[in-house]
Amino acid sequence: MEKVSDPIILSFLTTCLIEFYLFGMQRATLKISRHNNIQWKGIGEHLLPNWYPLTWVVRIFKYGLLITIVFVFGWIWAICLLFASFVFSVNMPIPYRLLYRQTFRNKVKKISLTDPNAGQAFSEMLDNTKF
Repeated sequence: MEKVSDPIILSFLTTCLIEFYLFGMQRATLKISRHNNIQWKGIGEHLLPNWYPLTWVVRIFKYGLLITIVFVFGWIWAICLLFASFVFSVNMPIPYRLLYRQTFRNKVKKISLTDPNAGQAFSEMLDNTKF
């Protein structure tokens, strides 16, 4: 049980949670786009915060930690942790509105500053989906 509390394992699990949060954010924008019958690419993706592309850094870090786990604890630990993170991400429900409402509303406020018409359209999209 000592291995589970190892900083490498805890870092991997924390990174998995962060990746899950970020994946849910993208998934929420997809749901909003589909509910409003608009394309996600080019329109719905604008709801994501400007820093969202940093998600790739989290993914790279996660798999870097996984490689480290292979060398430190063995491949069985790495496979088990990878499988557990996959099962978690597939089965865990995401409370979209609770987690992302404020992030999306803040993004719409920023859009409204540069383009009030687009800001109004995005605000209506969020209202339509109760975000």
